[in-house]
Amino acid sequence: MSTRKAPENASGSKGLKPWMKNLIFAAVILVLAAALYFGVRAAHSSKGSGLQATVDFGDGITETLPLDTDHDYLYDVGNYVVHLQVKDGAIAFLDSQCPDHVCEQFGWLDKDGAWAACVPAGVYVVVETTVE
Repeated sequence: MSTRKAPENASGSKGLKPWMKNLIFAAVILVLAAALYFGVRAAHSSKGSGLQATVDFGDGITETLPLDTDHDYLYDVGNYVVHLQVKDGAIAFLDSQCPDHVCEQFGWLDKDGAWAACVPAGVYVVVETTVE
């Protein structure tokens, strides 16, 4: 039988137990996940800045909507009510009362030059860079 002691760490402690190592590893992963989440969220929050939507109702009647402020717009155009929503830097036709609802299928417009139209109502939307 040997009376020799096991070598100790330089600090004199025995080291971290396996469950402590797992706990530290989990904490590091959580911190990295949180940093990634908030980084991606911050990158998407600037979406829509510098963009505006021009809504054309025909006959030279237009309205310019900023995309940096969330808002719902309802327009009564002849026989139809058109619902446009600005949210998170994008604009979309929502719940329009036109017969075919093709305008709603364009989805969210958030890039310069993107467009959508509600032909029965005669409403055309195009996303443009903000004029200074």
